[in-house]
Amino acid sequence: MRGWSSRGAAVQWLTVAVLILVLMTLARLHPDWFGLPDTRYPEAPPRMGAYSAIDGDSFRLGRREIRLHGIDAPEYRQTCSGSNGSAIPCGKMARDALSRMIGTAALTCRLVERDRYRREVSRCMAGPLDLNREMVRQGWAMAYRRHAHDYVSAEAEARAAKRGIWAWRFDRPEDWRNRNRNLHGSLTGAEAEDTGDE
Repeated sequence: MRGWSSRGAAVQWLTVAVLILVLMTLARLHPDWFGLPDTRYPEAPPRMGAYSAIDGDSFRLGRREIRLHGIDAPEYRQTCSGSNGSAIPCGKMARDALSRMIGTAALTCRLVERDRYRREVSRCMAGPLDLNREMVRQGWAMAYRRHAHDYVSAEAEARAAKRGIWAWRFDRPEDWRNRNRNLHGSLTGAEAEDTGDE
């Protein structure tokens, strides 16, 4: 009887050890399942200035592509309409505004999640400046309410002051992406990747 109970205890401990090992492996492979930050970067974060803006809500840091969490800016090829019906290159202007805000400041980004394209959806600071909030506050992006409500008040401030895109008529970036995908069958580059996701 004693041999059986000690054998049973050994099997229980072995089972617990295997379960712990499985959970640790899953946590390493899929940190988002456990609410853990994903620290598996392909390279160390580049030093300040090593970035290139893609559009008004995303940029590259070395090989990493970063999407600003909770905001949606006009796509690079998107235009807004002036009061006389003229086409305003507001997508390019939003991209340029992001580039100016980053400038040569040291960039620090805190990962919120990864989207289905494995982009790092993040909250980013350029020195002391909160890039996500400032892009919305300056009127170059909208609060992306489907993903967060952090920047709704900043959007209201920009809209009331008619800053950035709020000075003109425009399609919501998500609507523009969907319409252009439906008209042309597909989008290219970051525009295609942004459709329907953060």
